[in-house]
Amino acid sequence: MKFILTLVLAMSVQVVLAQHLPGISTGTYSGVNGVFANPANVVDSRYKWDVNLLGFNIGVGNDQASFNLNKLSDLAGDSLRNIFIGKNGESTNALLNLAVHTPSFMLQVGKKNGVAFTSRARVLFNAHDLDGELANRLLEGNENIDDLPYSIGSAQNMIVNANVWAEAGLSYGRIVFDEGPHFVKAGITGKYLAGVGNTHLQLGKVQATLDYDDVQEDAYLKDATGRVSIGVGGINVADFDAANLTKFESSGFGADIGVVYEYRPGSGDDKASNAYKFRVGLSITDIGSIKYKKDPTSTGGYDLSVTGTERLYLSEFDDVSMDDINQKLDGMPHFTPIGDASSPTYGVSLPTAMHALVDYNILRGLYVGLQGTVSMVNVSSKPYNSQYYSSISLTPRYETSWLGVYLPLQHNALTGTNIGAALRLGPLYVGSGSILSALTQESKQVDVFFGIRFGMTKK
Repeated sequence: MKFILTLVLAMSVQVVLAQHLPGISTGTYSGVNGVFANPANVVDSRYKWDVNLLGFNIGVGNDQASFNLNKLSDLAGDSLRNIFIGKNGESTNALLNLAVHTPSFMLQVGKKNGVAFTSRARVLFNAHDLDGELANRLLEGNENIDDLPYSIGSAQNMIVNANVWAEAGLSYGRIVFDEGPHFVKAGITGKYLAGVGNTHLQLGKVQATLDYDDVQEDAYLKDATGRVSIGVGGINVADFDAANLTKFESSGFGADIGVVYEYRPGSGDDKASNAYKFRVGLSITDIGSIKYKKDPTSTGGYDLSVTGTERLYLSEFDDVSMDDINQKLDGMPHFTPIGDASSPTYGVSLPTAMHALVDYNILRGLYVGLQGTVSMVNVSSKPYNSQYYSSISLTPRYETSWLGVYLPLQHNALTGTNIGAALRLGPLYVGSGSILSALTQESKQVDVFFGIRFGMTKK
């Protein structure tokens, strides 16, 4: 089943948990990187102007994972796959996010306005309720047959999807209230979305038995029912490589909106330093969608039925590419095509999320921030949509204009609790939302970010 294997394998060895620059993006000296978290940060920044030359945000995570950086040398091939998919029949949920931040800049305009241009390329995979035993069987082929027969009984839809796109944004922010100790600013980002590709697979409430034929030396399904839906728009992500990032097949528009309130009991004259005692921020990011045209050769729905003494051998899908899968299924008696009267196009939502931040200045340079993120995307009825997972994080930090030390503690709905660390030193920033957890114990998440940025602080 090569069309499934490619996506599952990508999930198993490259799963990435997304949180935009944990600690740094919500800090006082976040610069243009703070605009991604809340566009209101574009105005009244500690910088007159700020440029992010290049940045990367990558990592690994899965709710069935078990990972320890101290055992990194032991991870290779099968062991790595088994860690992230798991070896049991429990459902697996996973997230992959890769963000490449290309040049972005921010500029303060007068005393009450700020503008920014931002750009980045993004890759996002999701797996929902994927049967771990089935996934391993597809990847292993006829290895490790001792655990067969195995019953597959999914009450939920198993979903795997992948989205690749680039975006360019224009941000504007303005101070809307500034009287006494009370200060309010708001901002908005409009984004042009260049879609590269969307690929999605849904196995609808599959009931089956997976067994092994000793004579033919092949695994097979029997007593199987369910529904299989496959969809491709733009570039086939199953055949994706880095060169595809510049092949824009579709387009759309998106937006981020945000507002920040700050309590400033005494501003002082040092504009390069923070003025607030505490601040509260609220933002909604990744509003919008990308419109794709369905690829008729790789998109379709089928009812699966294997009854009585019938067998569906998994080897029948060996070497079948995503481009040929519809033709293959159309010619198999166990798959009945479902008529598709829907539109030839479909809209893939961005991973919309709402963020709330409370940040407190304990004393000069020392802060603690509490942030909650809630996913706002429907995946169950729209299997092509990607999403982030809801989370809450607490980040103590120490910051000056040239130095920042951050200790993010996060709990999210996918990988549980993680402890990270980050450092900003002059133009360089590097960090992870889970490095301390991965070094000290078995963790379900490993991620890293790094980049180069510079700016001119206010005098």
